[in-house]
Amino acid sequence: MTKQDLIRYMMEELGYSRRDSMALIDQTFEIIKKSLLRGESVKITNFGNFVVREKGERIGRNPKTKEEYIIKKRKTILFKPSTNLRKELKREE
Repeated sequence: MTKQDLIRYMMEELGYSRRDSMALIDQTFEIIKKSLLRGESVKITNFGNFVVREKGERIGRNPKTKEEYIIKKRKTILFKPSTNLRKELKREE
């Protein structure tokens, strides 16, 4: 599913205009993005959590040359699905 699919869904299923749908989705993503950039977790009930994690510095290896190098510490985003979402996905199997 893409952003355009979300916009189309809001238009067809909820009756919003294209402009309103785009504005609502853009604003929602912007709020989530700003929260994550501040290092905050974002919890969406019955869907999941977006959590900012800091990965420590570690040694990496070039698979071709076997040369080692240091991978710097960095922040990454982890998504943890909710228990309800996991159960629904299992039911679909």
